[in-house]
Amino acid sequence: MFMKRLMTSALGLLCLAVAPVTAAQLLPDLPETQILPDAIPEPPAIDLQPVPEVKEPSQADGAADARPDIIITSDAERAEKLDALFAKLKKTDDSDAANLVAEEIWAIWLRSGSASIDYVLGRGNTAQKAGRIELAARMYDHVIRLEPGYAEGWIRSGRLALENKELSRAAAEITQGLIYEPRHFYGLWTLGNIFEQLGQKDEAFEAYSEALKLYPALKPVKERVEYLSGDVEGEAL
Repeated sequence: MFMKRLMTSALGLLCLAVAPVTAAQLLPDLPETQILPDAIPEPPAIDLQPVPEVKEPSQADGAADARPDIIITSDAERAEKLDALFAKLKKTDDSDAANLVAEEIWAIWLRSGSASIDYVLGRGNTAQKAGRIELAARMYDHVIRLEPGYAEGWIRSGRLALENKELSRAAAEITQGLIYEPRHFYGLWTLGNIFEQLGQKDEAFEAYSEALKLYPALKPVKERVEYLSGDVEGEAL
């Protein structure tokens, strides 16, 4: 039911896709005291290079490794491991422990099943971090063209579109990614961010709430749900 409503809302944004849509255009009277959420952080990514660069370790690098030791041999094994990890994530209240589970989930998501696609996705991620937006966009487009059913390609491309304030494209691509992986909490988080920037509080609240059902210890999303709950409940009354 949620995905149907999500698709309806995203299709409404697609009607505006003939030109870039920004929050400033759609919310010209936004009070200065209302602060919209910052763009969500870049997800952890594995090093897809055959010989990684030797450098001093850091906390950020530890998150970026995203459990490269995880090996998936079949679609059935992938589904089984994801089901088990999501069940564990839902029951984990401690944020640090939950983050470790989330990293294991991401390690599986980042394995497309094709070394070539993994490599191109890695190039896109590296280019995006370096501010080479056009190159990153081309790499993500290649991933989507080579494997249109791979959710991570759509999610990464949608995140890049959000950074460029192309909100209609971002919503469409994130939605496509969620069709292939409905449990992608980062995609739901991104979609909530898009809706909130567009002033669509009900849709933002619902997207954030769905992400929180999957990942209850995700503090930034919990904060957005709490922030929006008063407005949404007030409008319902």
